[in-house]
Order: sequence, then structure tokens, then C-alpha cells
Amino acid sequence: MVNITQDFAPPFKLVVPYFIVGTLVYFLCALLTLGFDVSEINNLDLSVLSWVHLFLLGFVMMIIFGAMAQLVPVVLEVGHWAVELFYIIWPLLLIGTILMVVGFYFNTAFLPYGGTLVLVAISIFTLNIFITLKKVVTFSLVIKSLIIANVFLLAGLIFGILMALTYAGLLSVNVMVLLKAHVYLIVGGYMGVTIMGLSLVLLPMFGLSHNYSTKPLNYAFYMLSAGVVFVTFSSIFNVEVLSYI
Repeated sequence: MVNITQDFAPPFKLVVPYFIVGTLVYFLCALLTLGFDVSEINNLDLSVLSWVHLFLLGFVMMIIFGAMAQLVPVVLEVGHWAVELFYIIWPLLLIGTILMVVGFYFNTAFLPYGGTLVLVAISIFTLNIFITLKKVVTFSLVIKSLIIANVFLLAGLIFGILMALTYAGLLSVNVMVLLKAHVYLIVGGYMGVTIMGLSLVLLPMFGLSHNYSTKPLNYAFYMLSAGVVFVTFSSIFNVEVLSYI
């Protein structure tokens, strides 16, 4: 069982905005679903894309970032490289999300600005995580999962920015080619790998289990990571067999 300590946990006032904003966005998304005509929903509908980005960025990512602000130092038993950065991450992410929602729903010219702010917010988050990880001596599966997950996050965000610039008319790339890679890198790559890595700490802690085998989780971690990489290369180079693998 991985040892944990609260000695390095940041103050609650630092993370509480993430949970407040995330909860409010969740309720807003729930209300907005009432306006959808289920029979006409498709993944190219700009109103659907607007809702999806509001939900994933404003709720899912906001909650994850708030949780990671607390969990990373507690699990790794080292303090954040610059914990004060979390005071500016959530406003940047929130404003960027709002601009992207407005861009998809009303005017695509807002997409590059929203995407840039989201990129800045997530880049600050990942920079802090990577520099914090340099303090760690032993590279356990938890550390590996944090590294791989944040690499997937940045890669997925880059694809997202390229698509946003295309929607705004500033670039000309095949959106459908990048869409699958974007979704798998963010949802399967970042969210999936992060959940797997932290479950190695949280599930035994809540279950009070000791001396368990981590081999199944190791296999799952590498299989999921490989799967995300295969799908990404399949999308970029149009190699369908990699997608099936």
C-alpha cells in the first residue's frame, strides 16, 4: 500500500474555487441538455460541440485540476513546485472555456482566443506537475501515470487548438482526421490514465487493503497507453488497422 500524508496538502481556499465552478457548470450543463433534440444530435453540430467543451473543460477538467492540486503533493509526499499557480489556473481555464463555448455556439472567431487561454492554463498546470515530479526519487507506477497522462493531455490539446483554428478559418486541416486523436488523447489518455494511476493509492486507502499485487494494474496501464498511441497514429497516418488494435 502506498503511504500518504497530509503534510504537503495545499490550503483548502486554494482549491475550493475549482469545486464551486465545476459544480455550477455541471448544473448548467444539466439544464442545457433539456434544449437538445435527441433525434438530430451529431458530433459535428456546433451546439453539441459547445456543450461538450463546456462539460469537459468547465466541469470535468476543473474538478480534476482541483483534486490534483490536493492529491499530487499528498500522494507524492513533496510540495508543489509553485502551488500559487493554482490561483491563476482556474480563472484562465474558466475564461477560455467560456470563449470556446461562445465561439462554437455564436461566432467561431472566438475559438482561437478561448483555445489559447485553455492552452495557457493547462500548460501552467502540466509545467508545475512535471517540475514537482523532479523532486520524487522513486518512479513508481503512480509517477509514470502522471507523466504519461500529462503528455497525452498536452498532445490532445495541441490537436484541439489546430481544430479550433480551422473552425475559425485561420488554418485548413482535416478536422475529422484529428477529432478521433483529440478525443482519445484527452478522455482515454489523460482522464483514463490519471484515474488508473491514482486508484493505486486511493482504492487501497479506502479499502484498507495491504500487500496486494499491482501486476493487473500495470498491464492495464500499459495496454491503455498503447491503445491511445495506436489510435492517435491511426488518425494521423490513416492506418485503420492500428485503430482496431
